Amino acid sequence: MFIDVSMEITDGMLHWPSDPEVKIDNYSEIKKGSASNNSKITCGVHTGTHIDAPRHFIDEGIGIDRLDINKLIGQCRVIEVPPDVSPISKEFLEPLNINKGDRLLFKTKNSEWINNADKNFRTDYVCVNPEASKYMVEKGVVLVGVDYLSVEGYHVGHDTHKTLLGAGIIVIEGLNLFNAAAGDYKLIALPLKIKDSNGAPARVILEK
Repeated sequence: MFIDVSMEITDGMLHWPSDPEVKIDNYSEIKKGSASNNSKITCGVHTGTHIDAPRHFIDEGIGIDRLDINKLIGQCRVIEVPPDVSPISKEFLEPLNINKGDRLLFKTKNSEWINNADKNFRTDYVCVNPEASKYMVEKGVVLVGVDYLSVEGYHVGHDTHKTLLGAGIIVIEGLNLFNAAAGDYKLIALPLKIKDSNGAPARVILEK
């Protein structure tokens, strides 16, 4: 069974406040006399479900086109985070038996907002704090996925991003894990191959 855990990209959808608004222009339409239907999309590379490249926060880091595809496909674990846990901390992670090579997707209360296509940006989303990110680096995690538009809190600095990306950990943001129960899956997470880009939208699939 496959579960699509990607956000739907739509005109005017939820986006990071300082990022470009998503606009879809159907500039060619059969019903208006054109030979075909065709559209133009305007958006940032961190739109919807997307993957951050190290270059996002590390100027000399690699771009999205050079990510190790072997990290983007493989076994992963969806971890359900109780509603009263925010942010995700080292103390929360320690009992979870995290091992080298793990891919971790955190399902929080955020997924309900994403699943409902809430266009109102929420600043109280559940994030990963810097100590938790350092712990995952120490444990040898290769991929971290979260169910809102950023892995770190709103306006709290960029230590979480820099720690994860600086260690070569893949960061997926904007997942919709509402229909994915906690447990083990195969992950397929493929970003658009945009040369030297600091990020790219992705279609992310889980296989049970």
